[in-house]
Amino acid sequence: MERIDLGEYRKSGEGAIGESYDSLTDPTVMVKLNHPGYPIEPIARELDFARKLCKLGIPTPEPGELVTDGERYGIRFRRILGKRSYCRMMADEPERVEEFSRDFARRCRKFHTVHCEKGLFPDAKEQFRMYLDKDRYFNASEKKVIADFIDSVPDGNVCLHGDMHIGNIISTLPKGAPMATEHNVYFIDLGAAACGSPLWDLCMMLQVCVYAEPSYIEESLHIDKPTAIRCWEFFVDEYFDHKYTPAEAEAMLRPYVACKELFIEYIAGFLPEKLQQTVREVFGFKL
Repeated sequence: MERIDLGEYRKSGEGAIGESYDSLTDPTVMVKLNHPGYPIEPIARELDFARKLCKLGIPTPEPGELVTDGERYGIRFRRILGKRSYCRMMADEPERVEEFSRDFARRCRKFHTVHCEKGLFPDAKEQFRMYLDKDRYFNASEKKVIADFIDSVPDGNVCLHGDMHIGNIISTLPKGAPMATEHNVYFIDLGAAACGSPLWDLCMMLQVCVYAEPSYIEESLHIDKPTAIRCWEFFVDEYFDHKYTPAEAEAMLRPYVACKELFIEYIAGFLPEKLQQTVREVFGFKL
């Protein structure tokens, strides 16, 4: 593993678990470093998944190698010049929220047409069964209800992003340029990639745009909650080809959102009372 000198990089962004840096000597290079203490295993997994998805033709910044600054671990990527996330595009050009939301939906639908050979990525249902097994907040009868739901989800053999929302897709479309302008689009942050039913992905848009707190939306997506809800509504209409209303899609996806809370517990080691209550409400447990 290569050790890098952060003196040769400048900080370009930050997220919940790490920061990004652009090379000062090579404009085609950036690195994504996770926070101190973050283990190397999930970082290596993200690199492996990114390489596999690239080979399958899913657009993602070309991954390089594992790197360290001596304290943190990360990944070198090909830097995408002139990039903006779709949520940043919506913040910059709020009058185009519908256009960007529908374009994102079409790209997600195309992502979900990519066949996934068994064993290439984790099976989503198996992953959620494992999160449920590790849970410390629900009793045996409650876990049985959740397990029955997971088992009822149709098996799928397409690639899943794992964290699919408007903050995890970037575009080189210049500000103000029509969509027909030549540009590239890439999916990013692929460490939770899996194989299964697209519904496991779609619930993230519901979670992020509708259920998330306004403060989180403004801080992480750079837009206000009313704009995020509009984004969700346009996304649903486009992704499902006008077959579902936003309310119908929400009703269908709520149990998937509840299962995602188990993933949060697995990663964080605990589940806040508010999220426990969400799971209990969705599955009809006694509060």
